[in-house]
Amino acid sequence: MFNIYVWIAVAIAVIGFGGYEHHAGYQQRVDEDQAEITRLNTEARAKEAEYAKKLVIANNALKKAKDDVQTKKINLIADADSGKLRLPQTSCGVSASSGATSGPGNTANESESERQTVKELVGIATDGDTAILSLNACIKQYNEVRELVNKGVK
Repeated sequence: MFNIYVWIAVAIAVIGFGGYEHHAGYQQRVDEDQAEITRLNTEARAKEAEYAKKLVIANNALKKAKDDVQTKKINLIADADSGKLRLPQTSCGVSASSGATSGPGNTANESESERQTVKELVGIATDGDTAILSLNACIKQYNEVRELVNKGVK
């Protein structure tokens, strides 16, 4: 029983068995990790698809809102061209001298100037509305992404 060759054979068998078990356990862990990675990737793709749908819906809503602003701009410019939309007339506190003659003035130029002014004001207001719509849409999308990321971190 004290034969050295028997002890060497037993030691080799134990080391071999341990090496095999270590390799089998390692391979099992690799397989488990691969399955977990696949599951997490599938969840991530599903979340990406869900967010892509939300993004399309938000972009469509933004486009519709911008189209509505442009339609309103076109209508207001048409009203300005027709003379329905005018600048308010202000009364000036300055009085003219009694010796001054009031000429008829060029009402066509004044009218055209007023219409152009109204059109420019409508354009400025429309640009502002469009910028505000874009900003609000950007803020909303940022907050949604922030909530989605923060949910995943917790």
